[in-house]
Amino acid sequence: MGVVITIDDIRAYAEVDYIINHMNEKYIEKVPKKILNFFSELKDPNYEVKVNPYIPLQKQGLKRYTLEIIALLHLKYWCEDEERKKELYGIMLRNQEKLEEQMRDKYSVEKLFDNASAKVVKAEDDLQKEDFSKPRVVQRYSQYTEQNSDIQDYTDHVEETIAVQNLPSDSSEIAKSFMEKLKEKIFSIFKKNEKI
Repeated sequence: MGVVITIDDIRAYAEVDYIINHMNEKYIEKVPKKILNFFSELKDPNYEVKVNPYIPLQKQGLKRYTLEIIALLHLKYWCEDEERKKELYGIMLRNQEKLEEQMRDKYSVEKLFDNASAKVVKAEDDLQKEDFSKPRVVQRYSQYTEQNSDIQDYTDHVEETIAVQNLPSDSSEIAKSFMEKLKEKIFSIFKKNEKI
């Protein structure tokens, strides 16, 4: 299975490439050529990057992925103070743990099957007209089938049919079959006794 690179990714690579190429030469030399080539080859050539060198990168509206890559490059190649490296690495680990916790919370099994958070899925034509600012709740399947006469739900019917097929239709047949079995059993006992 290959890696999927999105349009946002190649735009982030364009931002990273722009930032690196506008840095002091001593910082550019610390990054391996292979990595520099990666960004320059995979970047979106039509994406226009504007970075003001007098404003911190976090406040310039750059893509989050761009900032993450720059942070990793800083940690790996540019930061020379070991204490600062440990501090930055600890911050990254804490952020990763927070992200994983948010993902576990967002995609937990309880929330996935919670009716209160369910949304209606519509056809593409309806999606264009839809107002997505208001959440909608999906009705339970049983309520929906009860309210819609066009839908025939055979799930309960099939179970009842299977149960009914295995039973005799008349109570006298039940008694008769029981009596026949009892009679056969008694005869089998007497036949065994005659052989002895």
